[in-house]
Amino acid sequence: MILTRLMLNFSRKTAGLLALFLIVIAAGVSAADGAPLRVGNKPPRVALASLNGTTVRIPDDFRGKVLMLHFWAGGCSSCKEEMPAMEKFYRQYGKKGLVILAVNVGQRKDIVQKLAKEMGISYPVLLDPDQKMAKNYDVAGIPRTYLVDRKGVIRYKILGSASEATLKKQILSLL
Repeated sequence: MILTRLMLNFSRKTAGLLALFLIVIAAGVSAADGAPLRVGNKPPRVALASLNGTTVRIPDDFRGKVLMLHFWAGGCSSCKEEMPAMEKFYRQYGKKGLVILAVNVGQRKDIVQKLAKEMGISYPVLLDPDQKMAKNYDVAGIPRTYLVDRKGVIRYKILGSASEATLKKQILSLL
């Protein structure tokens, strides 16, 4: 009887410790999965629809190119203020290997089409209506911009807006 109690008590303690251990391990895995995307990392692989209906695979479709990912939304004035400079860079450096993708976060296609037309955007606009890509790319606020080099490594992560001069300097350093 004493042995049975000791075994039962030991089993409860062991089960409790095992449960605690598993919780700690699970929390560690979750933290690693949700870890911030850092400069020096490879960007997560995602596939999104563009405004013209094609599926764009990031970063796979852009190997050997300098890739700028600009997360934005129509209600973000800072996002829209940066876009004329990005349009200028797209026209100026596109033939040298710069690809700019405007990733709209959380808006319907018809709204995004109207905004893109009003702003005169000629570079590809991608749709992230359910914000899956934004979550994969650690986008907690917009604008957010990533610059990926020709080897597929994130070299710049811009939180908030950036000046035209800053963007140009970063782009030129990667071309």
